[in-house]
Amino acid sequence: MSPDNKDGMKNILKRLREEIIPMFEKALLNVNSAAFRNSHIVNCWKTLDCKTTGCALYGGEAKEVRCWHLSGTYCDEKPHGSFVEKYGKCSDCKVFKDSCPTIVEEIGEHFNNMMLLLTRQNAKILEDNKHIEHLNKELISALEQIDVQSKEIQKLMITDRLTGLFNRNYLITVLENEIGRCNRYGHPLAIMIIDIDNFRGINDNYGQEVGDTMLAYVGNLINENTRKFDRAFRYGEEEFIVVLPETDLTLAYIVAERIRKGFESKTFLATRKGHLTTHGVSRTLSIGITSTYPFKTNDISIEDLLNQTDKALYQAKNKGGNISIRYE
Repeated sequence: MSPDNKDGMKNILKRLREEIIPMFEKALLNVNSAAFRNSHIVNCWKTLDCKTTGCALYGGEAKEVRCWHLSGTYCDEKPHGSFVEKYGKCSDCKVFKDSCPTIVEEIGEHFNNMMLLLTRQNAKILEDNKHIEHLNKELISALEQIDVQSKEIQKLMITDRLTGLFNRNYLITVLENEIGRCNRYGHPLAIMIIDIDNFRGINDNYGQEVGDTMLAYVGNLINENTRKFDRAFRYGEEEFIVVLPETDLTLAYIVAERIRKGFESKTFLATRKGHLTTHGVSRTLSIGITSTYPFKTNDISIEDLLNQTDKALYQAKNKGGNISIRYE
C-alpha cells in the first residue's frame, strides 16, 4: 500500500472515530440532534441539469438540502414518491454519490436516513397514541353518559310520574329484598296501605286536575313523614303502599297517623263542574297496617303481607274511613 493510500486510510479511520461513532452513541442516548453533518451535499437540479421547474427544489440554493429525504421531488421529469418508496433509487443516484465522496459520508448519510425514518415513525406512534388516548377519553365519556342515561331510564321505569313515588311494578322486588333482610338480620318489617276516602267523587265533581293535585300531595306527605330507606309506591289510582324496614307495628301506626292527620287538615281549592265559585275541598285517608318479625318470615309470603294490609284497610273503610287500623 502506497504512503498516500496509508495516509488516506488513516484519515478515514480517524473520521470514523471522530464523526461516525459519536453519532451512534448520541442515538443510543435518544438524543434527537444525532445527525451527520455533510459539507459535500450537492444541489440536485444543478448536478442533473434538471429543467423541471415544477419541482419544489428547482432553483433553490439552500445548503444541505437532501432531495432523497423530500417527498414528491422530480427526477427525469417524473415525480417520485415518499422517502421510503424512493430510497433505493436515490441511493444509486448521481446526486447521492456526489454527496458522498468517501465511505465516511456514505455511512453518515445512511445513518441520517435511518434516523429520519425512526423520527417519522416515532412521530407517527406518538400521533397514534394521542389519537387512541383521545378515543379512549371519548369512549369513557360516552360510557359514563350511557350509564347516567341508563340509570335515568331505569328510574323512570319504576317511578310514578304524578306522585314521584315508585310504581307497583317495583314493589315485588323491594318486598323480596326486605323480607330477605328481615330474616337475615333479625329486624322487623312493616307495611301500610293508604287509600283516599271517596276519591272518585273528586274526579267526577271537580275534574281530574284537582284529583291529580290531591294525589301528588299524598306523595309529598308520605315522603315528608318517612325515612330515606323507607320505600313508598303508588299502588292503584288512589292507593299507596309504604314499606318500612326495621319498623314494628307500633312505630308503623305512629307514622300512619302522622300521614293521616296531615292529609285530613289539608284543604284543596276547587271549582265544581258547571259552577263558577271556587271553594275548599278536603278528603281523608284510610290506612291498613301490618308487620312481620324474623321468626315469621320463613313462613310468610309477599301475598300474605299484602292480604293482611288489605284486610286492615277493609276494616278501616267499614269504620267510616279516616282511621288507621293495625292487623293483629
